[in-house]
Amino acid sequence: MEELDLVALLDAIRTMERNVSITLMYSGLRLSQYRLLDRLESEHAATVTQMSRALNITRASASVMINELVQSGVLAMVENPSDRRSFYLRLTELGRNKLNVARSDLSVLQGKLAGRYSEETIRILNNFCRSHQTVRVLDAEGV
Repeated sequence: MEELDLVALLDAIRTMERNVSITLMYSGLRLSQYRLLDRLESEHAATVTQMSRALNITRASASVMINELVQSGVLAMVENPSDRRSFYLRLTELGRNKLNVARSDLSVLQGKLAGRYSEETIRILNNFCRSHQTVRVLDAEGV
């Protein structure tokens, strides 16, 4: 049985992340910002704490990123009517536009990748990603 070359896998992931980051530059977003906007659009409104949990980042990191996005007009803070001490985040029209440009650019990159890999390889990679999205810590067997 062939063993998985973990170091080569990590190198490939870093290369892919670099390609995605370069692709997102045209929309003016970093990968972490894209992930936040994409998630926020599906939730329509969320708090900083909810977004930090959803993205598996610290609340402080989420706050810094969100403040940048609010200052640039991509996100808006909306008062929470049931708790005046908290607020919700919402995409602005500019945020939606940036997200749509980023999605379009990523779609082009996905098309290029689809031409390089077989459907079977893409299916296997997608299954691998889905099965490891929620894994944060190795279990007792190290898997």
